[in-house]
Amino acid sequence: MTDLKEKPVLLALILSLEGGGAERIFARVLKSLSDRFSIVAVVFYPRGRYLDGILSIPDIRFYSLEGERGNTISFVRRLRTIIKKENPSRVLSFLYYPNIVAYLSLFRLKTPLVLSERSNHRLYLGSSLKHRLWKGMLAGAYRKAFRIVTVSEGVRKFIADDFRINPSKIEVIYNGIDFETLDRLKEEPVNDFGFKKELKYILAVGSLVRAKNYPLLIDCFRIIAGRHNDIRLIILGSGTLEEDLKKMVKDFKLEDFVTFMGYVENPYRFMASATCYVLSSDWEGFPNSLLEAMYVNGHVVSTDCPTGPSEIISDGTDGLLCEPGNPVQLADAIEKMCYDEEFRKKVYANSRKKILNFGEEKMIARYRELLTK
Repeated sequence: MTDLKEKPVLLALILSLEGGGAERIFARVLKSLSDRFSIVAVVFYPRGRYLDGILSIPDIRFYSLEGERGNTISFVRRLRTIIKKENPSRVLSFLYYPNIVAYLSLFRLKTPLVLSERSNHRLYLGSSLKHRLWKGMLAGAYRKAFRIVTVSEGVRKFIADDFRINPSKIEVIYNGIDFETLDRLKEEPVNDFGFKKELKYILAVGSLVRAKNYPLLIDCFRIIAGRHNDIRLIILGSGTLEEDLKKMVKDFKLEDFVTFMGYVENPYRFMASATCYVLSSDWEGFPNSLLEAMYVNGHVVSTDCPTGPSEIISDGTDGLLCEPGNPVQLADAIEKMCYDEEFRKKVYANSRKKILNFGEEKMIARYRELLTK
């Protein structure tokens, strides 16, 4: 093994280590690179479920930008000080705001910058003055970057088109899933909900926010429940729209058919017992939950929203895709997935083959190749 003193330094930046897909991948990638680099991890908020994993990396240096106090200018100054102290051979940044701060911190410095964009900027950047400024700074960051990593071909195209970036500079690295961990988690018992063998269960997982379009899911479930009395809907997640969604269920007189479970630490035990998994989003970056459900459950239905679902599901082969915002089409797709046994068998068999393209080892290998060039 290369001696620690001879290792090049990789400085990696992210907002926090809370429990999102980006944070999990950030932690796994850094851990996998610790044999090739001396790792410096920088966060705005030093907390989250992946913090212990980061701190367990041998000889890591860990910094906080103290996100609770300060603004973009102060964050840039703090990060620039760390960069000058650590003298990294690469800077890797995850998520658009850290990408902006990393770019500004490297002003007149020649350190290669690799940016990882996890979402669709067309949806989080509006027309306000602040967002126009951020868009201008992102344009500068993308131009400066040695490479830009996106999680889907759709996001890659949007960045190339909107920021006039050469597509060859942008690499798509799909999020990878840890099959071994999911195998363990899906076996945990469901003690807080009683699944009944004679019923069929639709499962949805995610924050109760506008992007996920749970009103569409509830509206389409109303159609299905009018056709079948042996089907139920389970929603795992919390968020600002919870009360509105519960009122919608009450207005439709579906209280006995829809269950809100709130945030659940291990949703995979529910995935394993459900009849099918549904994603009703208006937009995504790359939906990890859909990928995980394809592996754990094997029967997935999704809106064909930008970006990601169509790069996971081959419609009619290993899942079903529907027009975003169309409750009738979504209801028909869910009904087919739940009640057509021959179709279910075909989808399940094909999903076993498809999911092998999204293993975590492939994702990590791509990052290793990119960062060690």
